[in-house]
Amino acid sequence: MFQKFIILEWRRFFRSSYWQKSLILNILLGFFALYMLASFLIIGFAIYPFLKEKLPDKDPFILVNHFLIYVFLIDLIIRYFLQNLPKLSVKPFFILPVKRSKITHYLLGKSAVSFFNFLPMTFFIPFAIMLIINDYNVFGVVMWLLAVLAVILSNNYLNILINKNNRIFLAVLSLLVLIYASQHFGWVDLTAVFGPLFYAFYQHPVSVIIAIAGFAILYYLAYKTLKQQLYLDFLSDKKQFASDDGLSWLDRFGQKSIFLRNDIRLIRRNKRPKMVFIMSFVMVLYGLLFFSNPLYMKKMPVMLIFVVLFMTGAFTLNFGQFVPAWDSSYYSFFMSQNFKYREYLEAKWLMMTIMTVLLFILSTPYVYFGSNILLLILVGAIFNLGFTSYLVLFFGAYNRKPVDLNKSTTFNYQGTSATQFLMVALIMFVPMIIYGLANYFWGFNVAISIIFSIGFLGLVFKKPIMNFIEKKYIDNKYKTISAFNKN
Repeated sequence: MFQKFIILEWRRFFRSSYWQKSLILNILLGFFALYMLASFLIIGFAIYPFLKEKLPDKDPFILVNHFLIYVFLIDLIIRYFLQNLPKLSVKPFFILPVKRSKITHYLLGKSAVSFFNFLPMTFFIPFAIMLIINDYNVFGVVMWLLAVLAVILSNNYLNILINKNNRIFLAVLSLLVLIYASQHFGWVDLTAVFGPLFYAFYQHPVSVIIAIAGFAILYYLAYKTLKQQLYLDFLSDKKQFASDDGLSWLDRFGQKSIFLRNDIRLIRRNKRPKMVFIMSFVMVLYGLLFFSNPLYMKKMPVMLIFVVLFMTGAFTLNFGQFVPAWDSSYYSFFMSQNFKYREYLEAKWLMMTIMTVLLFILSTPYVYFGSNILLLILVGAIFNLGFTSYLVLFFGAYNRKPVDLNKSTTFNYQGTSATQFLMVALIMFVPMIIYGLANYFWGFNVAISIIFSIGFLGLVFKKPIMNFIEKKYIDNKYKTISAFNKN
């Protein structure tokens, strides 16, 4: 049966319109994959002599084991953002005598044959060869390599569980935040804890059973999860439930509440906007990389304005730049309804404003680094409210590329055009230039006063600015409808 599945997948892949339309892109991705594999292969052979030369007093094998925990954590994060979940057009098999267990095992087996599993092994296998050449115990190295493979495959199936179960996602996310905080604040040295554990796979080869058992448990959990979803009601693209969505409090905003509800549901139910929402909160941690570094605080203060704009404006920038493309699949329906275009734009602006204020509140603990930092974050938030939000809405009037809501944000350029790059340049580099020049000639207080004034004036003159933006949307209304319907 597995052989038939493979044949069907092969035919589906090469007969699909996607393969024919994206032939050049697939070729480029193929070259990129070969480059990455070759790079990891070279690093795998070179890392042992490099460490031996640079740190002659330390065992390269022990050093690599100390940092394996970071390798596997980064691997898991990359998988979550980039790795596609195993797919097979299973609906036609529901009327055939094919067991769901076989389909599930095939999907899980297919996910194991993934580029994300081959790539790390192109590093670990050459490294293991170098260990054997340098007189390490052959059996111990082979068992260590087997344990590493088991951990890599465990990450593969853990990624499936994270994507399929929100509780597991929140648990893993909380664990990653705790690990980062523990390492950053010096609570626990992860290398000292996990280094000996990974090295134990070499010293005590029988311990590889632990890694294999962990892999088997995650495989079983992924199997149970996928098998439970091999029903039409789980696989249907749209689900409707007769229940209260808990958004009745939005009614106070009048007609804008219709569009606010729609945006909140859009974020809840679709992968790409949900990822934009989650990453907006993650970007609040961005300040830790800069505010704790004296280099940026004293010698490169212009970078600080970039950081605060990015922290408080992450949602406005990433969500706002795809207005109205988020609604591309039902934009024609919206435009056929009896409502003022201004209400639609006001709802988008209000959504971005609420998120900017919330991100500012979450950024207030940075007062730990000084009152000037908190003042800078406040100025950045005001600038985003009175400048960034209007600019992304203005450029949205010329955005005529639809967005697939269920695709991931990472390496996904759907809906992106030259207008987005111009917009980002204006939002980020213009205030940096203004702040940098003002800070150099007149000092910090004048610099933040100018940035604050730009944002404050934008809020004061909101009505004429929104009138201007509304006119642009109305002028381009039918061009946008036509462009969305063609794609």
